[in-house]
Amino acid sequence: MQSRGSTNLDSMTLQYSITPADHLEMIKVVRINRARRLLSIWLSLVGIALSGLIYAMEREVWPILVALFIGITMVVQICLPQIIHRRIYKRNPRLFGPRTIMVANEGIKAESEISRVETKWSSFEKFVETPNLFLLYQTRDVVGIIPKRAFGSQEELASFRSLLGSKVRQT
Repeated sequence: MQSRGSTNLDSMTLQYSITPADHLEMIKVVRINRARRLLSIWLSLVGIALSGLIYAMEREVWPILVALFIGITMVVQICLPQIIHRRIYKRNPRLFGPRTIMVANEGIKAESEISRVETKWSSFEKFVETPNLFLLYQTRDVVGIIPKRAFGSQEELASFRSLLGSKVRQT
């Protein structure tokens, strides 16, 4: 669902739903530290290689058990974003349904089937722009998602980006 209302530098109205792809992208940015995850996978591969080497030298069962445990841990690391996403998105479908966002110089007003929220710009700690989303952080764990597809034009997108840059810190 994407329709637009009035748009100018003073206000902008967006309508959209948060799709599974939007939510998964947010999870990967907010919840999963990519460098830490890659390091964990790399260390798992090293652990499996060392276990194989010890098994080849000692011919004991315990290195195989260690390698199996490390392998399972590595698979979980690879699948973690999808596991988190599926658990949250499937359990809370009403949180991701249709919503209307009114953006103004004072802040953002959001309305959905289950809530109506008015948030001043000063309550946002930072924002992050991804290839498809704007993520607005109120805290480390409370993040609003605004998909770029909700904007009717590149001018609207640029106007919103400029407003965010003037009102909220960016990382």
